[in-house]
Amino acid sequence: MTTETNRKNEPRVKSEVAAEDTRPGLVSRPDVDILEDADAYVILADMPGVNEGDVDIQLDKGVLALDASAPNAEGAPATRHAEYRSGGYHREFRVSERIDAGAVTAKMQNGVLVLRLPKTAESRPRRIEVQAA
Repeated sequence: MTTETNRKNEPRVKSEVAAEDTRPGLVSRPDVDILEDADAYVILADMPGVNEGDVDIQLDKGVLALDASAPNAEGAPATRHAEYRSGGYHREFRVSERIDAGAVTAKMQNGVLVLRLPKTAESRPRRIEVQAA
C-alpha cells in the first residue's frame, strides 16, 4: 500500500458549525463594503427594498448579526416579469474587542444600511508631540 492510499483512508476532522439557523422563505446574503478610518469601521450593506423598521441588528459576544425583511407592497399589481427576487437578508461578522459596542450606530440610506462601529479609545491612533529638552 502506498502512502497516498493511506491518506485517502484516514478519517477527516469535521469542523464544528457554531450556529446554523433555518429561516422561512428566500434569504439573501447582502453585499457589503467595509471601510476603516482612524476612528471607526464602517459597513455598507446593500439591502434594496428594506425600510429602517425592518432591520434587526444584534451585537453579542463578538458577533454582529444583520437580519432584515423586505415587505411585499400591499395592493401592488400582479407581477408579469421579475428579475429581482424579494425576500429577507442575513449576514454575520465576527468583530474585534477593539469596537466600542455601546457607540455603534446604524441608518438606512436608499436601500443601503450604513453601520458605524467606533473604535475604543485605546485602539485609536494618537499623535505624540515631541518637546524640546
